[in-house]
Amino acid sequence: MRRHHVTTLALGAALALTALPARADDRAIAQQVFQEARALFAAGKVAEACPKFAAAAQLSPTPGVRLNLSDCYAKLGKSASAWSKADEALALAERAGDTAAAEEARTRKKALESKLSYVTIAVTAPRASGLALTLDGEKLPEAVWGTALPADPGEHVIAASAPGRKAWSSKATLAAEAARITVTVPVLEAEAASATATATAPAPADAATGSSGGLQRTIGLVTAAAGVVGLGVGTVFGLSAKSKKSDYEQHQGPDGRCVDAECAALSEDALGAARLSTIGFVAGGVLAAAGAVLWLTAPSNTGDGTSVALVPSAGAAGVGANVLGRF
Repeated sequence: MRRHHVTTLALGAALALTALPARADDRAIAQQVFQEARALFAAGKVAEACPKFAAAAQLSPTPGVRLNLSDCYAKLGKSASAWSKADEALALAERAGDTAAAEEARTRKKALESKLSYVTIAVTAPRASGLALTLDGEKLPEAVWGTALPADPGEHVIAASAPGRKAWSSKATLAAEAARITVTVPVLEAEAASATATATAPAPADAATGSSGGLQRTIGLVTAAAGVVGLGVGTVFGLSAKSKKSDYEQHQGPDGRCVDAECAALSEDALGAARLSTIGFVAGGVLAAAGAVLWLTAPSNTGDGTSVALVPSAGAAGVGANVLGRF
């Protein structure tokens, strides 16, 4: 048996030299890594040799490197990986017309078939929409669900996911060569968050209505308060204008005209105060009315159609407030 492995390695080395990558850099790297892998394998350091054989295989599309990698995996007890690399070597050899390498690959595959272990992933009906399955992190096409898949002995992780469903996973162990196990994926449960969101979907609209009503009332109160300030300003300047008019009238002549500079100054001040009073009353009245409208037209939080507002008012008699309601 030992002679068989030595022969295989020698054949792999020859094949690696006859079908190297096109790029010079890849060729040099592949050859270097391949030689290191061979040395490690010969020294019994199989676990260290396999990654180097795999690296060389990525750089060198040759059947020989893959046959060496297949032999390395077989030494580690990874029968499925070894079988897979022998199958790749067979395809490359047949494509290149290399009959010797093709025959070696067929022999290797046949010897490994009796050692293969299989895992079957069954899916319980009904299947969730958008269901996806993975084996050891690799996505499985739907076509292979329920099919016995070659797998190396050891622990494997099967996972399932679907939109709006709780993710599911399970671990399964292939204890030895030629073992078979079946893992059944259950019907995935619906996510609790999705059900809650569906049941409370109308809530945001109701909350928004209440919030907007409260906001509009607040704006109405602020606007009305500004109106009260404006009315107050108008009242103050109105009283000031009346006082100044009384003062400058004392300096007028019999014809009603000012007879000195002080009279003219008092008259101008009275007119200015009168203008500001008018502006204050007009702006205050508008703001007060706008605040009342905003309050009365705000959506009701309770939905009973009733609303009451304290609205500022002003007139010739002074500044005050009225109670307005909608019932």
